[in-house]
Amino acid sequence: MLPHQQKEESVDILIAGVSARGLVESAVRSGLHHRIVAVDYFGDFDLGLLCTHRSVKRDLNIPYDPRHLIQVSAGLTFDALVYVANLENHPSVVEVMAGGKPILGNSPAVLVSVRDPARFFECLARAGIPAPKIAFGSKPLNRDSDIRWLRKPLRSGGGHGIAVHLPGDRLEADYFLQEYLDGLPCGAVFAADGRDACLLGISEQLVGRTEFGADGFRYCGSILGSMGAGQAEWGDLVGSISQVVAAITREFHLVGVNGIDFILKGKTVYPLEINPRYTASMELVERAYGLNIFKIHLDACQGRLPDFHLLAHPDAGCFGKAIFFASQTLIFHDPQRWFDRGTRDLPLAEERIAQGKPVCTVFSRGQSRSECFDRLTRAAAEIESTCLHATTPA
Repeated sequence: MLPHQQKEESVDILIAGVSARGLVESAVRSGLHHRIVAVDYFGDFDLGLLCTHRSVKRDLNIPYDPRHLIQVSAGLTFDALVYVANLENHPSVVEVMAGGKPILGNSPAVLVSVRDPARFFECLARAGIPAPKIAFGSKPLNRDSDIRWLRKPLRSGGGHGIAVHLPGDRLEADYFLQEYLDGLPCGAVFAADGRDACLLGISEQLVGRTEFGADGFRYCGSILGSMGAGQAEWGDLVGSISQVVAAITREFHLVGVNGIDFILKGKTVYPLEINPRYTASMELVERAYGLNIFKIHLDACQGRLPDFHLLAHPDAGCFGKAIFFASQTLIFHDPQRWFDRGTRDLPLAEERIAQGKPVCTVFSRGQSRSECFDRLTRAAAEIESTCLHATTPA
């Protein structure tokens, strides 16, 4: 929380994480007069249009490690810290980066608690919330042989490291088992004040879609909307998720903006994990409902939730984003042109993108989920075609 005398004044805020562009863009658009500085891994072209920033990739020329954010931020002056993915998995890095200055978001102690799968699923059980089974060893496979298990890192994020776990497979010490549920992967975002929560949006998660160069369980985008549900079903879903995030907020004293991943199976919500910070689908909430996530985050950290009711926006339509991953080595050209067309998280001009690495983020809007998805795939295909055409010898 900001010191009392600074609540209404302009302060210098550092936004830090693996990719800072989304929240920085929200901060710049907020109309607040805080000065924003950023450190992240990518140092994207469009981040450079928004604020002073430093990049692990460009300034240090080394692979990403959360601890490298401490190194690259050395010498930057700021009054408060806001973190984004994946620093929720590294509370000690958050604490060191803050250097005793206010952390605008969940504290390191809260991160330790809410990101512990055992404590999180115990909370769900006490609240009577349906959830997949979990285990911290391979022995349950012998007792529940009909259950399909996933192997997940304790420090999970973006689907990295998740794989099907078969009987006889070795389970590393920093992994746990989670029951695989055959349903629709979804996410919801909400603001919290430590006691109560306000649901801001619900989206389908795009996972492992080859149209965007992804595979396995890798997150590659979201489509925000009513999930194809009728009015009554949509109302029930909003009500169910609102109850879930309220219970979790009270248990872990969450503040600011947060996300929750869940599986929607039939009409039942099965929570998977909390992302206790800004999440990728939040910029879709801004586009759909005219909200400003950065302002909501700061207000919620000060105990003020927005006067927003998701059910009051039944005709907003569908809003989508997709992260396009390179299916082969690409050379990216003319980032300003793509920026002007609404593409974000852009490489620098003539930057080489290795196979499997993220290239950029595309967006779409449509009246239906299928229309929104089709526009995303066409946008990704156009960028890939342009990059390949420019790199193929005549």
